[in-house]
Amino acid sequence: MSAPLFLLAFLASVFAFVSPSFASVWLKTGNETTRPYGHVEYCSRNASDCRGRSASAKLPSARLNLLRNVNNAVNRAITAVDDKDAFGRKEYWTARTRKGDCEDFALAKRAKLMRKGFKPSQLLLTMGYSGGVAHTVLVVRTRDGDFVLDNLNHEVKPVRAASMSFLKIQAPENGGRWLRVTGKTKQTP
Repeated sequence: MSAPLFLLAFLASVFAFVSPSFASVWLKTGNETTRPYGHVEYCSRNASDCRGRSASAKLPSARLNLLRNVNNAVNRAITAVDDKDAFGRKEYWTARTRKGDCEDFALAKRAKLMRKGFKPSQLLLTMGYSGGVAHTVLVVRTRDGDFVLDNLNHEVKPVRAASMSFLKIQAPENGGRWLRVTGKTKQTP
């Protein structure tokens, strides 16, 4: 192998190894804020998802291949339809559906990642705006930063690169509480 090709291969392997560390940015949270109506109703049907939980578990590595696979599998499995058309109601959140809106995609991804070993405190529903439209995604909290799994994008992105303005996020220590997003930080949560 020639020296330039060897150097190129070496740099590619180094970048692939350290690339998650470039994403070491987490959403910074503030005071408690209002709970989305759909989440309140979801919690009435799924109380175990909406209670206190341990947030002291060591943050996992990003496992980007797994995150990509789950994001893409759920994005392909669910047809994007608003809740009125899918369920006959203005707002209905569920993890088990073939048709649904952004919250349903996020909940399905959360359920799948919990089956793969992630803790609920590391899988946080997050609301904000994407292109001026209200939108919900799943934020996966890792030691390499927060990553966004979005039904509008097959690419898993670090929060610093996501084209979304974040407003509120589930509290890691309690799935029934929501916190205001006040910015981004390089300090590990």
